[in-house]
Amino acid sequence: MEKEELEITIAADGKVNIKVAGAKGGKCLDITRPLEEALGEVKVREMTPEYYQQPEDLTKVKDNRR
Repeated sequence: MEKEELEITIAADGKVNIKVAGAKGGKCLDITRPLEEALGEVKVREMTPEYYQQPEDLTKVKDNRR
């Protein structure tokens, strides 16, 4: 299991940047959802290359089907 990390940056103007590392697929959205709901409207969402990768759990499921 990979270690998941959140990097939260708050700029002087109050803008909050949340970066997720170590979470593949849509899991990053699940991790940040509570923070986003608490902070308000999401202005910009940029997906990292990890977002487009298959989570390891799904990979194992695919391997078991062979």
